[in-house]
Amino acid sequence: MRIQKIDNGLTFTRKPNQKEMQIYTNSINKGLNLLGKQVDVILHNASAPAVKSENTGIGSLFSKTTVTKLFPFLKDHGFSGIQQEPNGLRKVLDNSPYAPESNAKNIFMIPLEKLTTEEYGKILSRETFDKIVKNNPDKETVNYPYIRRSYDMALKEAFINGKNSKEFLEFKAAREADYEKSAVYRILSKIHGNDDTAIWGNKDSYTDKEISKISGAGWFENWDKIDRDLYAKESSKASQKRIAEIKEKYKDDYDYFLFQQMILEKENRKSNELAKKTGIKIIGDSPVAQTDVDTWVNKKLFLKGKAIGCPPDYFSKTGQRWGFKYYDPEKIFNQDGSLGEAGKALQKKYEEYFASFPGGIRLDHVIGLVDPFIYTVNSTKMTSSNSGRIYSVFSGKYKKKNDEEYANLFTKIIIPAAEKYGLNKSDIICEDLGDKTEPVKRVMKNLNLSGISITQFDDRGSKAPANNVIMIGSHDNSSFLEFMENLFNHKNKKNSGETGRFIKKTNYLAEDTAPKGATKEEIKQYAKELRTDKKKFLAASFTELFASPAKRIQIFFTDFWGIAKTYNRPGTTQGNWALRLGENFEDDYYKAVSEGKAPNFADAIAKALRHRGLDKGNEKLMKDLEDSAKIINEK
Repeated sequence: MRIQKIDNGLTFTRKPNQKEMQIYTNSINKGLNLLGKQVDVILHNASAPAVKSENTGIGSLFSKTTVTKLFPFLKDHGFSGIQQEPNGLRKVLDNSPYAPESNAKNIFMIPLEKLTTEEYGKILSRETFDKIVKNNPDKETVNYPYIRRSYDMALKEAFINGKNSKEFLEFKAAREADYEKSAVYRILSKIHGNDDTAIWGNKDSYTDKEISKISGAGWFENWDKIDRDLYAKESSKASQKRIAEIKEKYKDDYDYFLFQQMILEKENRKSNELAKKTGIKIIGDSPVAQTDVDTWVNKKLFLKGKAIGCPPDYFSKTGQRWGFKYYDPEKIFNQDGSLGEAGKALQKKYEEYFASFPGGIRLDHVIGLVDPFIYTVNSTKMTSSNSGRIYSVFSGKYKKKNDEEYANLFTKIIIPAAEKYGLNKSDIICEDLGDKTEPVKRVMKNLNLSGISITQFDDRGSKAPANNVIMIGSHDNSSFLEFMENLFNHKNKKNSGETGRFIKKTNYLAEDTAPKGATKEEIKQYAKELRTDKKKFLAASFTELFASPAKRIQIFFTDFWGIAKTYNRPGTTQGNWALRLGENFEDDYYKAVSEGKAPNFADAIAKALRHRGLDKGNEKLMKDLEDSAKIINEK
């Protein structure tokens, strides 16, 4: 036993010693191989942990703590991938990674501690870095207003010290063209007052209305005509003169933008090199939204007055109005089937994603890629006359004739982009949650694409397709502990729909995780135990993932570490994207397991093997798994 920490008394947590950990890890991996499983953790950059002396207030998968502590920990527990959030540049005030300003990378991923080292020529002073760490107001969550201020201060200092370096000058010469539009857009945003300091002051919080006013898609429409149409008419003399003027007058701002992207590209390359050594690959996430910069630069390619969203459904009676522009279908593909201007823009987008993420990517809202729901922006209410599935419901010129046409975004753009970088369909995760239309179902089936099964949404593990990703929940759901608590709180309430749901779920769990050959009476008794014992319910819920036909498992970090908090509440902007792992994430995991709040992989894999009858002939492996499970469960 060892002391974990002192907090109004002594708390003891059992952690495997070196020999025990070796047995644990080997047995976990052998069990996963027998079951044919791959396991990823979903962990956004901001949520990554940091040791106390390097905790700037936000995490990074490029950080020293991630590389030296988190990666080895995940490897020990059988993980082979980390799915991060979309890595696009965030808008000025919107913390959401799913509505990026541009395809330039998110600057908060920069590990500031590395800039203080010889590797970067100590371009950031230790004094400045230590000051940021010391003044960090939130040690275990992200305080975005503080992060914006501190990162700007630190990166400007680094820029001043590094802008004349050979490395930066060579980067600018080679990569300026790829970042010019994004840099100019950010400068124009400041010129026209679309940033937090210019209009609202440096406040610590903003209302949803303020954020929408400043960061809403399309606010560049209020700029002067020359800036509004700057790249739409970039070949004109007036535009060329204006672009040259901005780059000269605001040279430091322009170079500062490029300098940050240089650091991020360098760290991204190092991360991918590390993935080859550690076996922990980073998986990207591609939002369905086009960036603000794309809509500004390519405005002629988008449908006028239209945006993509979701129709009224169980989750929203009035529908979801996302405000994301949608490319004119006639400009995605030409009549002969070749790529149009919009198609080439999408091709570039996906090729950049696959180039950055050798672990593959998740495609956000794949329904919107195959059969998008489009609505009229200036309408006050979604009706059949102003909104609908543009390819399948409306009978106009955009209506698609066959499955081949519905699939063309995949067959002509996305899959070829993956193959260009040595990946294939199995490296693409299609987020197909929601009401899938028939064309979407057929395309997914015909192309054998990997969808998602979420057990928190009552997807039954035993019914999950083999090529699907199976999950307890995602970043948009309640944590598993909150979900479980809600089920147990409502199970005995009269007239509660949750009671029937709970009974049905526990019956399925018992059937789908009981040892092979268990009698009906034994399964019935097992189901009763699941309804009265939260620890057993949790254990069965994770065993369900390993026992299912699905070959790939993904677990959101709050569920693996037993954190009873919701990471993101869709439809709101306040308080989201801020949860983090603590410095003592390793001890926190073992403590949560011993309390029945987090999954014990050795136990779950052993039970899944017994359920599938794979324990026969693997007695040594079963003993190692069960012995390891007992150690992990010890307090």
